[in-house]
Amino acid sequence: MSDVQSFRFGQTEPQAPLVPSGVDKLGERLARRLRTILEPMVGGKPTVTPLPSEMVTYGQWSAMAASFSAYSIYRLHPLKGGIMVRIDAALVGGMLERFYGGAGGKAGLARSEFTPSEERIIARVSDAIMDALIANWGEAMHLESVMKVRETDPRALSFAETTDQMLSQSFTVCLSRNEEWPIELMLPLVALRQLEPLLSSGTAEEGRLPDPIWRTRIAQQMGNIRLPAKTVLARPTLNLTELLALKPGDVIPVNIQRALPLIVNNRVLAQGTIGEQNGRAAFMIEKLS
Repeated sequence: MSDVQSFRFGQTEPQAPLVPSGVDKLGERLARRLRTILEPMVGGKPTVTPLPSEMVTYGQWSAMAASFSAYSIYRLHPLKGGIMVRIDAALVGGMLERFYGGAGGKAGLARSEFTPSEERIIARVSDAIMDALIANWGEAMHLESVMKVRETDPRALSFAETTDQMLSQSFTVCLSRNEEWPIELMLPLVALRQLEPLLSSGTAEEGRLPDPIWRTRIAQQMGNIRLPAKTVLARPTLNLTELLALKPGDVIPVNIQRALPLIVNNRVLAQGTIGEQNGRAAFMIEKLS
């Protein structure tokens, strides 16, 4: 317990909450959906890499936000707060150029607004991202997205209070060897808390996959279980009078069948014959049941 730190109310800065473990797993699934969204627009297969999520205050994020970018704010009913999708301005230009058959990769001049064609690309991509989020999180609750506003300047945004805790989840989009731009999602902590059942239980695919370590251990333990095996040489029948009249020295005639059963836990598993091996009686399996 050497890592325990003292806290004085009103004097010590509150510690940022930890990122829930399931967030990055959902981010990996979302990255695969992003590749599907971007592929028809860029005329190729982009590489989308999810980055580790982090918790920041909205004030911290605002101080470092890009001065010109595509900011789209949505409401995901019934989650509390909004969700922001940020697409880097250079990525918007690169997607548009590739969409119309260009090579992409042109940085362009400094500017403060997007063209109408770029705005259509922004709307198409950000709306598709929200649809992907709904598909990702729909296992926890039914969600509906509503677009509220799009901006290019973070100072014009009215998204959250300065001290509000936010989850920043970023993805790096690579269209070619020398092109790499970010797409970022901002989600308030109050909305994350409503998704805790999904984050704690994992994804539906994970729920259907058995734990390989558990399977190996259970197989090893089950392999050590010992079960009695037996065979029956004959089954003579006696009536009650003959049974009561038995005495030492009496001989009961039996007819041994050629194919004898191998019985384990009252189930016949095989057929075979009785013989001898290494001076001991043995049972040779001839047919499995």
